[in-house]
Amino acid sequence: MRFGLLGSFVVEDAGGTPRQIGTPKARALLAVLLLRGGSPVSWDTVKTAIWGESVPATARASLHNHVARLRRDLDEGGDRIQVTPAGFRLRVLDDELDVTRFDRYVCRARTARLAEDWAEVEALTGSALALWRGAPLSDVPLPDTEREPFVRRMEEARLQVLEWGYEADLHLGRHQGIAAELAELVAAHPLRETFVGQLMLALHRSGRPADALLAYDTARRTIRRELGVDPEPGLVELHRRILTLDPSLTAQPATEPQTTPPPATDAPTLDLPIPHPIATDPSADPHPTPHELPSSPADFTGREQELDRIVGELAEADRPDGATVLVHRVSGSGGMGKTTLMVRAAHQIRERFPDGQIFLDLGGMTTMPMPPESALGLLLRTLGVAPEEVPCGLQARSAQFRSLIAGRRMLILLDDAGDAAQIRPLLPGAAGSAVLVTSRRRLVSFPGVRIDLGALPDDAARRLLASIAGEDRVAAQPSATTEVLRACGGMPLALRLAGSRLAARPAWSVQDLAHRLTSHGRVLRELYADDLHVRTALQMSYELLLQESQEPQGSYESQEPQGSQASPGSRGHAGPARAFRLLGLMPSAAFGTAAAAAVLDCDERSVEDWLEALVDAHLLESPAPGRYQFHCLLQALAVELAEESDSEEERALAVERLVLWCLHGADAATARLAPAARRVPLDAGARLRGPFADYDEAYGWYEREREVLVAAVSLAHEAGLHAQAWSLAASLWAYVRLGRNDDWLTTHTVGLAAARATGDERAEAWMLNGLGNQVLNTGRPAEAIGYFRRALRIHEGAPGRDAELSAVFNNIGTCFTDLGDHESALHHYRKSLAREPESCATLNNTADALSHLGRHDEALDVLDRAEAIQRATRDLVSLAIGLRVRGDVLRAADRGAEAVEAYRRALALQRLGGDQHSEAVSLMGLGDALADLKRQTEAEACWGKALRWMERLGDQGRSVDLRKRLAGA
Repeated sequence: MRFGLLGSFVVEDAGGTPRQIGTPKARALLAVLLLRGGSPVSWDTVKTAIWGESVPATARASLHNHVARLRRDLDEGGDRIQVTPAGFRLRVLDDELDVTRFDRYVCRARTARLAEDWAEVEALTGSALALWRGAPLSDVPLPDTEREPFVRRMEEARLQVLEWGYEADLHLGRHQGIAAELAELVAAHPLRETFVGQLMLALHRSGRPADALLAYDTARRTIRRELGVDPEPGLVELHRRILTLDPSLTAQPATEPQTTPPPATDAPTLDLPIPHPIATDPSADPHPTPHELPSSPADFTGREQELDRIVGELAEADRPDGATVLVHRVSGSGGMGKTTLMVRAAHQIRERFPDGQIFLDLGGMTTMPMPPESALGLLLRTLGVAPEEVPCGLQARSAQFRSLIAGRRMLILLDDAGDAAQIRPLLPGAAGSAVLVTSRRRLVSFPGVRIDLGALPDDAARRLLASIAGEDRVAAQPSATTEVLRACGGMPLALRLAGSRLAARPAWSVQDLAHRLTSHGRVLRELYADDLHVRTALQMSYELLLQESQEPQGSYESQEPQGSQASPGSRGHAGPARAFRLLGLMPSAAFGTAAAAAVLDCDERSVEDWLEALVDAHLLESPAPGRYQFHCLLQALAVELAEESDSEEERALAVERLVLWCLHGADAATARLAPAARRVPLDAGARLRGPFADYDEAYGWYEREREVLVAAVSLAHEAGLHAQAWSLAASLWAYVRLGRNDDWLTTHTVGLAAARATGDERAEAWMLNGLGNQVLNTGRPAEAIGYFRRALRIHEGAPGRDAELSAVFNNIGTCFTDLGDHESALHHYRKSLAREPESCATLNNTADALSHLGRHDEALDVLDRAEAIQRATRDLVSLAIGLRVRGDVLRAADRGAEAVEAYRRALALQRLGGDQHSEAVSLMGLGDALADLKRQTEAEACWGKALRWMERLGDQGRSVDLRKRLAGA
């Protein structure tokens, strides 16, 4: 057997075939025993190592079950793991554990170093580093108290080996290719002075003494700042010798190793036995055929189109005319099934690659991604290169890999790539072999298929859930199943974990799980099984983004928010990580850069860069250019991270900035859509945007931002911003009246609750008035009167409410008009005029009522009175409406030609003002007047244009009427 702890947990048989260890707890148990290197381990030690402080009462029985599974998975009888009353013991042979082999290489390298056999040091340190595949035990669920001591020890040993390897390179005169590598190490470990000295010497020998001196100066300042001391004397002396151009620093040819190693007091000791030389098998195949693909899940569901596309391209990979290696990439957020899809595709096409299939986890989303040089070391070992024959240095290894794979047809699956730089050295040099890559980043610089995996369609998501939880249970409660699917957002990992939780709990119904998933703030806490957590899978991308954004080069985190400083609770100032967290507080809808900039209090150009960085990291979706949206589970993560990282004050300010952006934008848009409408007074000095250019721009803004605007009313009310909530609802009236009746009802219902929460009766009446208009607009005038009378009761008896009372009486009159009771309508219009005699809106309605009563001359007199006021006040919007009503009155009085003229005058004014809805109503009347005059072609042209606008603006009632007119023409 072979066991690997230096990276993701690996168990293989002697032939290199992976063994699947069934459960996470079984993996943890095996890892704990391997960490003890074959020594006995007590029951209590194992319990604590696996469960930490939360050891269940059933732990002992559970461990017996895990041992039984391990014995079965290892398939070696029962003598591999021994269980006694005292505890456990794992039998591990000398060469089976990669940690043991690493320690042996380290011990032999130390001996060679003492003997100054630098060629041997180089070979042995290279072999030791090739065993590393990533962060140790990166995928085993162990408490930090168990994992961290081992990780610290191994990381320190790895850094020691790196120091010895570069020391050997410098002794062997190989300084040209290592300066860049050493610079990266110095940046990662600025207080490790050995790396600094090696970098200085490599730069000096490469003809760059100025850079060497700069490296020292940077290190000196860092050490003083962090530790308050000067560098070690050896580094200071090296600095002096470089300054004086000491000729002894010139590279010397390597010397023969000494037969008797001199004592070396500065060499660190590892307290390891000196191993015997590892024998090599002369009969071993020099060109082994690896078969490393993991197994493909039996319940693979969905992704048929993506699978067919990848397999189709792979089938063409061996075409003889190909000179370019195609790199087929699948990207997506965590949990979207990238690896599952690629493994499935690789299995389907593996027969076309008879020279082998390689699977390599690059750990791109871990805290320690596998360096390309280490990855190449593993690839070369897989291809049969002996450890001592693996060259040092990235370029040498890459060249050897390309040479070995040339002429062979192999399939290479590189899983979890961090970026293009990590995988570029791992590519074959010519066509014939194929490369598959999974990554959470969009890797766009390679030829080949590139697929961005999103959520599964509803039917595939349901099939996946049913395949795990059982078709009968899923079918029994279709509504609950829909809730579960919605909560999982089509994410395969979430669906698998939800199904697994149902399968593990036969007593649960689907409704039970749906309730747990939809309870506020619980969804991420519920989507887990064993050591698999949706939150962990998603958060890896965020943590990498956070790590990158805190780096000084090109750092977004170094920028201050515009106009304010981040709160003390924020981690960093401005940047994509903070943007991810705070934007999660927005409503679950697509949003634009301007809204995001308001939330983040930053300029739009910077915000757009951050949003695109989040899209590249698959933490945000971009359904259209300039529009962005969260996956529901990523938004849940963002909210949790904001609660953890950003102060309550900063979160509240972010929400308030969004609400104010919505409020001021809606007010500016209403000024274009309904210029004569009563608007909520806003602080003119605090306006967040200027006016819209015209009706089209305002309406287009409303259309783009509709979901955010509507949801922002509830968001404001829930955040305690009650005054802003009802004000925003009132400001949306001009838009929602254009066929958005559901939005109208939603916003004004919440607005009414918010108004009542403020104790502002005037605001409450405003919302009741708006709800009455919504009900009236949906064809229920009798019900609407109830809302208006409730508003009336609030205003009556209160001083200074003439304007409000006039508006309410006018609306009640409109209800009676729709009911056909024109006498009652006229009565209420006159009550309105008694309070506001010069209300042109009420005068227009009064004329309409008089006309319906056959009193056309009186109606025209009222319109003349209104027109005089409109012209005196230059109220062109109301004048246009009055001219349209005049057309209606003239048409009812059989004065068709005059009616046509009135409608055309109304249209001319409406076109100047850009009020398209009013213009469409006038076109409708003009068409009717032209039809009365038997000018049918002109009438149909007017009706057709009016219908197009009514459909676009969402006025369904008038659209139906216009279709009837056109059908009967």
